[in-house]
Amino acid sequence: MTCVTKGLLAQFYGSLDFSLRALIHYRTSAAFGKPLDYFIVEEPWRVLEVLEKSVGVHNAELILRMLADWLRRRNCDATIEELRRVLSDRAAWTDKPIGSA
Repeated sequence: MTCVTKGLLAQFYGSLDFSLRALIHYRTSAAFGKPLDYFIVEEPWRVLEVLEKSVGVHNAELILRMLADWLRRRNCDATIEELRRVLSDRAAWTDKPIGSA
């Protein structure tokens, strides 16, 4: 289990440099008709798929590692594997927030 929540994902996305957010926004909107913000809030289990198809697998992996580092600085030690699961598995979001007791 990880401590990842939709709120933390939104905070992370908001913390990225404007140029990177603009690139992700443009590419995601072009590929899916919706910005990444939508997927973070409404369908967080699709975030990894959306990033991979929008900016490529390698860039999505870099963003995933940036997220892991960002979370670690906020006392959330989610592994890359846990983040992959949380950002690609709908079942991870069906009950309570990930990591809550």
